[in-house]
Amino acid sequence: MNNKSIYPRLFRFARPHLHYLVRVFGCNVLYAVFSLFTVGMIAPFVGVLFGALEPVYVRPQFSLSSQGIVDTLSYYITLFNGEYGMFSALLFVSGVFLVCSFLSNLFRFLGLYYLTPLNACTARDIRNSLFHKILILPLSFYSRNKSGDIITRFNADMTEIESLIRNTIDIILRQSIVILVFLVTLLIISPQLTLLSLIIFPVVTYFTGRIVKSIRKKAKLGQAELSGIASMYEESISGLRVIKSFGTIDFFKSKFEGRNRKYTHLTNSIVRLMELTAPLGEVLISASLMVLVLAGSIFILNKGTLAPSSLILFVVVFARLVPPFQTVIKSYSYIQRGLVSARRVFEILESEEKIIEKENAVPIKDFQSNILFKNVSFAYEQENVLHDICLEIKKGETIALIGNSGGGKSTVINLLLRFYDATQGELLIDGKNIQDYVISDVRTLYGVVSQDVLLFNDTIFNNICFGKENMTAEQVTEAAKIANAHDFIMKMPDGYQTLVGDRGMTLSGGEKQRISIARAVLGNPPILLLDEATSALDNQSEQIVQQALNNIMQNRTSIIIAHRLSTIQNADRIIVLQNGKIVEERFS
Repeated sequence: MNNKSIYPRLFRFARPHLHYLVRVFGCNVLYAVFSLFTVGMIAPFVGVLFGALEPVYVRPQFSLSSQGIVDTLSYYITLFNGEYGMFSALLFVSGVFLVCSFLSNLFRFLGLYYLTPLNACTARDIRNSLFHKILILPLSFYSRNKSGDIITRFNADMTEIESLIRNTIDIILRQSIVILVFLVTLLIISPQLTLLSLIIFPVVTYFTGRIVKSIRKKAKLGQAELSGIASMYEESISGLRVIKSFGTIDFFKSKFEGRNRKYTHLTNSIVRLMELTAPLGEVLISASLMVLVLAGSIFILNKGTLAPSSLILFVVVFARLVPPFQTVIKSYSYIQRGLVSARRVFEILESEEKIIEKENAVPIKDFQSNILFKNVSFAYEQENVLHDICLEIKKGETIALIGNSGGGKSTVINLLLRFYDATQGELLIDGKNIQDYVISDVRTLYGVVSQDVLLFNDTIFNNICFGKENMTAEQVTEAAKIANAHDFIMKMPDGYQTLVGDRGMTLSGGEKQRISIARAVLGNPPILLLDEATSALDNQSEQIVQQALNNIMQNRTSIIIAHRLSTIQNADRIIVLQNGKIVEERFS
């Protein structure tokens, strides 16, 4: 993905907000015009008022030549000076100058005023798309990418993209307009001096290009290091118990400091290089300005092709051209960092969605008859996990899947939830291929209880609801009673409104699992998927949770993955999986 391909991608997100772009363009055109008029008045005004220019008493014919503009302005100032006096003329000139300056800065502000929502709305839409993409990407994507790196792309990289959008639009719709207007003015004043002044720009561009290339390389390394730092944050917090248990605090501290030191070094290098572009450009432009003054003086003294007033005007306009040119140079450095971040973000946005919903997907709201694995095979990154699985699960049955670790039990669950699609064969629900259904409808058929319980830093009530809207207190309480969770919840300080802390840290393992069961049963799903639901619990907690599981499995189709006999003793059938194959089927 090269730099040229980034901008069309960004434009897709900016397109709905183009009305702001039109306003930004119009305001910046007026800003450039009034800036030019403000600056352009200085030379003839000062010249006439203080005798540096000859007064003009006869109204000249107006033309766009430098001398024509100067003579016209000189005529009106001479006229005002003669009729009202020097001081009044000075007040008049000052008033006109201030009005022009006010209008110039007003339109400059309005340009930024409309640029802000354009930038913010475009970044908002990219961020929304990125979050949606993170939610729908297959689980295999997260097995290849660290969560810290993804978080960095969502935070730090998005900040850089906002800077990229702002600087790019500023260059195109403000600085470039100002530069163009002022360059045209310089050409009108003196084509020879203008061509001479343009010699400096390729020199500045060359040195800037060398610096920018280094910035781009270091920015890429810097973002990778920042992703590594974010990963260490995330891993250290989630694994803090293990780190402390093994006495490895100093090891992780040293490892983090080393990585942070490297990132700091890269950041320093990038910032220094970025700050080098502005003074380098200023020195070269100052040298160019001196050359222009000398050349203009020679034109005046020897050839007589340039009037002194024109040289003054040329120098003033050229000096006013320097700030936007310096801004372009500096902004270009920031843009390089933004382009690196944009590439990283679009890598996620354009990642392949292996689980794709068909355009005319069929809705499914209930489970009617059976689930059928018809010669299903599955391979993950060329590694075969399931081989020619043939299995029918009838409505109302309780099926237990047992076998050695890595035998394919969890993969069966993942196929049912359509986290993955079968490599070969078909998975049918009520006689229709699972790939023909609406994905969200398929997943709402299931209530899932797994070994790893994820609770959010929210109330118990909201953790049980977990995205289900319009649930009443009675429904949540009934689900908690079925899960044997109501009694301990009512003993909490605020009952169902008690905050559970990050990852439910204020609750025991058994309490978290019972909330997970209440979450699974809320909404009355027809199928239950129980993935090692009691394996991490002690005997006492297991008995309570197992009783809750028995409650929720009544009159439902249940698929259980477990090692403990107590969990599967009531199963109608026990399926033994070994190395991705069904090697045995037992009936209770």
